[in-house]
Amino acid sequence: MSRITALAAIALITVLGITGCGTKERDELRTKVTALEQQLAQSTSEASKMQAELTGLRGQLQTAQEGQAQAQSQIESLTRDLEQTLAELNQVKADLAAAKKKKK
Repeated sequence: MSRITALAAIALITVLGITGCGTKERDELRTKVTALEQQLAQSTSEASKMQAELTGLRGQLQTAQEGQAQAQSQIESLTRDLEQTLAELNQVKADLAAAKKKKK
């Protein structure tokens, strides 16, 4: 949409410039219009490249977030397993201490 607006503005400037100016001024305006068209094309190209790069970065971010979620799930699972193992170890220690007391 902005490209169409920019081209329309350039065309309007060109038409108005040509009708109210001499040959020298017309040539200068044509040169300026050409330069502006080149800048517009370059800006459009850069915007397309940046959009493609942004799309790639969004994909990488999503992959990283999925990896983070999976790692967090594994951490929680391992923490539960560790807590259960520690509880079992403490119970075995208590049973061993009780057995030693009984033996004495």
